Amino acid sequence: MALITRFDDLPDLVLIKLFSYLSSIDILWGFTRLNHHLTTLIIEKGFFRHINLSFGRYHQFNTILRFLPLNDIQSVSIDSYACPLQLTLWPYMPRLRTLRIIGVYNYDHLLIFLLLHAATLTHLIIKSNERLVPDGHSIDFIHPLGDLEKLMHNILLIHFPALRSLDFGLKCYWINWPITVHVPLTYLRLLLPSMDDLVRIMSTQQLSYSLCQLHVTIGNGGYRKYCTTSIFHSLIPMVNLHTFTFFQNFFSWLRIEWTFIEMLTSSNVMPVLRRANISYFINIDDLKRIGSSSIFTDHRHIDVHFAFHLINCSEFLEMTQYIPRGNCFYPREIVGATFVVNDWSYRPDRIANDNHFGRGFQYCHHMWYTLPWTFDEFFHEYELKGWITKIQVFEQPQTMTTIYQSSLRTLDTSSENMTSSICSLPHVALSDCIETCNLFYYNTPFAIHLSALRNITLVNSINCLNDCSSFAATIRSIRIYIMYHASNYMLPDWPAVSYSLSTLQQLNSLGIFMYDLPKAVDTNNCQMIAEEALR
Repeated sequence: MALITRFDDLPDLVLIKLFSYLSSIDILWGFTRLNHHLTTLIIEKGFFRHINLSFGRYHQFNTILRFLPLNDIQSVSIDSYACPLQLTLWPYMPRLRTLRIIGVYNYDHLLIFLLLHAATLTHLIIKSNERLVPDGHSIDFIHPLGDLEKLMHNILLIHFPALRSLDFGLKCYWINWPITVHVPLTYLRLLLPSMDDLVRIMSTQQLSYSLCQLHVTIGNGGYRKYCTTSIFHSLIPMVNLHTFTFFQNFFSWLRIEWTFIEMLTSSNVMPVLRRANISYFINIDDLKRIGSSSIFTDHRHIDVHFAFHLINCSEFLEMTQYIPRGNCFYPREIVGATFVVNDWSYRPDRIANDNHFGRGFQYCHHMWYTLPWTFDEFFHEYELKGWITKIQVFEQPQTMTTIYQSSLRTLDTSSENMTSSICSLPHVALSDCIETCNLFYYNTPFAIHLSALRNITLVNSINCLNDCSSFAATIRSIRIYIMYHASNYMLPDWPAVSYSLSTLQQLNSLGIFMYDLPKAVDTNNCQMIAEEALR
């Protein structure tokens, strides 16, 4: 007689392993209330405490919401592919401590939710959902409705007594400082318009004692050379800051003296610094003395990860000898690469007083970076002011003794050949790590298989959808922009697009934005798209 093992007979360890492959909504929708044993196991493993219903359909969300134990929920995640209305449907959760929302559509709706939970929230991760809009010959992006500045200046850091961690991401929305701070934040991550804002943060008395991690992206700040002579004495020691990220975008124009970075990271200002992630534009004078800086040599033994950028240097190969390989406590292997960039935004008047940034319409961008790649983006530029046309690796370790895991999760690319070239950079764009891909003006089927891909944005690249065989079955969200007056406009083959979308079984968020089309989409194609979106 054959032995039969029923699902109910499986041991708890097997069920827990099975749950590790499923999303929150899959577990709650598929296994809750099947029997007492499964419900007890789900409660014990915390699936009622940490909720993410982003993948769910509207009826699934409403059904699950009716049986969730609201008093037990400690964290809620709403991802970019969730329904924009989901935030407005959540009731009061008396023990909610963490809100993670990726893709905010309306800051006023967010404000209502936050004020409802102001007494208990300790961790906030808020990333907005910008919408691309053509503006003449360029592309602009529109921020969500509502006022984020008001939310920051008047509410978050004043009326949320339990708040300790605030993460706005490192791209897309500028946060101006100073902001009145009445809560002892330990973690802060945001994008700043200029160096002045960073100085003001590091001169905020309340943060000087509480902040343990500070992560900032610096904007171009008016394209001026930042003066360092008057700020050192205004900086307050950040007595508990152990992790610091300073990030300049790949297409940044801001020139910052290395002396200023040394001041920021000195033992007088960051006495317990243990980890530093720095993306910085250097010149030859900086490069020749950077290895002797205190961040690499002093008693704090700082683990430094970096990406150093040098523009139009004919001696770049000789400069490699000056690139630090970490320090004796944290040795680092490095990779060097040259990018040939076409710059559409080049203006001679911008660089008249700074030869370092005399780039021209085409320039060479040399970059050295430590392994593993430590930043969650390579470059992010919706307006596409620069195009990478060629990549050549000129320095890499002879032998790889370690398998490196890149932190890069978002890949932006603007031509067919650049996708494979960026993916060829050692340990940067790993196929099993990229979760979001933004394709601009792309003509052919996508050539790289990204097994962890979740979200795609296509800007005048809809022909990629004529054949979805190269896209991973894990895709949850697609945003399509069709702009008649932008480059690479092509009339979509809607039946082919619809068929391709139907093969993506996990797709649950589809946005199509069309601008200035000479002819409206006909009724049959509209019906076809609507049916696909509602399946």
